Amino acid sequence: MSSTNTSSIKKGSRGHIEIFLYRAPKKNHDEMVEVNRLSRDFFTKHGVSGFEVFSLDSRENVMEFVNLSKTISASEEEEVWLEIQSYRDAEHVKEFTANMQGDKSIEPINKRFMELITPGSIVTFGGFGKIEEIS
Repeated sequence: MSSTNTSSIKKGSRGHIEIFLYRAPKKNHDEMVEVNRLSRDFFTKHGVSGFEVFSLDSRENVMEFVNLSKTISASEEEEVWLEIQSYRDAEHVKEFTANMQGDKSIEPINKRFMELITPGSIVTFGGFGKIEEIS
């Protein structure tokens, strides 16, 4: 992002997001909700601007577009979850990371999360900066 675009992001705006995509057995739904609630509380305590979690509604392909459930090989017994953490900008992510370092209270939450997702699966993630020219 150029310095012009970076300076146009106002405090509290959602100029950067970190997304996490994973799958979990449907039978773990209620426990996943609770783990995500605890995660949200932890992340909020350390300064994240927003923490939202979604589950995939439709599994059908549309025209030439392939549904995420197929690209991550989700079975009918699994849910596909998307977590979005919002930050002001990439610098805010660094501030957040520094704030949470040393807080071991996330360890049991993370351990439980890893036990609840589909065994042998991976969590896909990435950080995205807002493209101001489109906004």
